[in-house]
Amino acid sequence: MNKTESNNLPLLALSALAIICGLGLLLFELITGTFYQALPSFALWGMYLVLLLMSVWGLKTWLELQSGTFSTFSRWGARLFGLGDYRKPQAHNLFRLPAEGQVYVVMLTIMLLGALFGKTNTLMLIFALMAGPFIVNGGITFGMTRRLEIKRSLPGRVMRGEPTSVDITIFNRKRFVSSCLVAVEDRIVGPREMLNGKLMFALVPARDSRTGRYQIRFMQRGRYRLGPTRITSRFPLGIVERGRQTELYDEVLVYPRIGFIAQWWLRRLTDGQEASRTAQGQTGAHHDEFHRIREYRAGDELRSIHWKTSARRNELMVKEYRQNRDRRMLLILDLWQPDTPKDGTPQTATPQERVELAVSLAATMAWGYIQECGTRQLDYVCFGKERQRWLGSQREEVPETLLDQFAVAEAGREFTLNELEEEVLLRQSASTRTVLITTRRQKDFVAALSKASPDAARTWQGLNIIEADPTLTAEFFQPNPIEGT
Repeated sequence: MNKTESNNLPLLALSALAIICGLGLLLFELITGTFYQALPSFALWGMYLVLLLMSVWGLKTWLELQSGTFSTFSRWGARLFGLGDYRKPQAHNLFRLPAEGQVYVVMLTIMLLGALFGKTNTLMLIFALMAGPFIVNGGITFGMTRRLEIKRSLPGRVMRGEPTSVDITIFNRKRFVSSCLVAVEDRIVGPREMLNGKLMFALVPARDSRTGRYQIRFMQRGRYRLGPTRITSRFPLGIVERGRQTELYDEVLVYPRIGFIAQWWLRRLTDGQEASRTAQGQTGAHHDEFHRIREYRAGDELRSIHWKTSARRNELMVKEYRQNRDRRMLLILDLWQPDTPKDGTPQTATPQERVELAVSLAATMAWGYIQECGTRQLDYVCFGKERQRWLGSQREEVPETLLDQFAVAEAGREFTLNELEEEVLLRQSASTRTVLITTRRQKDFVAALSKASPDAARTWQGLNIIEADPTLTAEFFQPNPIEGT
C-alpha cells in the first residue's frame, strides 16, 4: 500500500461514521421527537442542518474513496493467495452534482426540514416521492460506469501543429446491462499548455465494445502525457453525475516543424562562401552532381531556372544539385536562455521564440542533410539544459532518434562559450563543415573573439554562426506555417 492509500483509510472510516451518526440521529428524531421537545427552534433547525450536511459529506466521501481502498484489498488478496501482482490500472469513483442536481438537493432539504420541524406528513410524503428518483438516478448512473474498461491508441510521435487522432475504445464487461450516455474525458498535460479530449458514447452494449475518436493539435514541441481518463454518466435524469477515473497514461513526443531553407543559402553554406546571394556562384566540387528538376520555391536563384522545362510545364522549374556525400557536417545547437537582457537591447522576439526558431532551423537543416547524405555524414551536439549528442559518424544511428532529441531539447544557462569551443575542437576536422545555430547575440561572439587566443580565434572564424533571430533568418528560412492559425 502506498502513502496515499494508507492516508485514505482513516478518512474512509470517518465518512462511514458520519453517515451512521447523521442518518441515525435524524431517524431517531423522526421516530421519537425528543429533540423537538427539548430544544428551541433555532437550535433545532441548526441541528437538523448539521446532521443532514454531515450525512451528505460522509456519503460523498465514502463513494469517492471506496474504489481505491477496495483495489488495495484486491491486491493484498491476490498476493496472499499467490495469484500474482494486481496490474489493472487503478480507478477511483467520482461523484458530482451538476447545477440541476444542486437545485434538486436544495428542494429536498427544504422539504425534509419542513417535514421534521412542522411534523407534517404531507411534506414528508413529497420529500419521499422526490428523494426516490434522486436515489434511483444515482444508483443507475453508478451502474452505467461499472465494469467499463478503456483502451487508448495514438501515434507515439507527431509533428507540432498537425491534427492528431486519438482512438478511445471502451469495453463493457457487464453480462446483461448496457451502458448509456457515457462521456469519456482525457486530460493532456504538455509543456506550457494543458488540453482536454472529450467523447460521448450513446450506447455500449453488454459484453461489447465501441470505439470513438477525437482530434487534437499539439501546439508546443516536447513530451505530452495523456491521462488520467474520466468515465462519467448522468443517465437517465441528469441530476447526478457518477463515474470513474482510471489511472491510464500514455506519452507522445511532439517534433518541431520542419521548414524550408533557400537553395542559394545552402549552396553558399556548402561552398563556405560569404558572398551575397546575387553573386555569381562557381560550381564547386561539393555540389556539382545534378540531382533533379523541381518546382520553383521562394528564395531560389533565378539563374537556376530550367527554361525549357518551364516552357513545357507552363510553370517555373529549377535545377537542384546534390551535395557531395563525402563531406561531413557538425551541427551545434546552442540553446542559451538568459533571465533578462542586461544591456536593455531591444528584442525582436522573446527568448522562448528564439529557442523555438533555433530548434526548428536546426531540425530542418539536419533532416535535409540526412536525406541528401545519410546519417553517417552528420554529427549533432546540443548545449541547453543538458548536453545531447547524436553522432552518426561514430555509430549507426536511427534518424527518428535525432528528431526525438530535438523534441525534448530545453534551453538553459549551464554551458559557456569555452565549452562550445572545446566541443568544436574535439569533433572538427579538415573535411568537416561546422554550423553553429545559437540563441546568443552576435556581440557575445565578437567579444569572445577579441579575447581569444590566435588558435581559438581561427576556430571561431571557421564556423558558420547563425543567430536565431527572426529578422536575420527570414531571408533564407521559412518555418512551415500551421494551417488554421
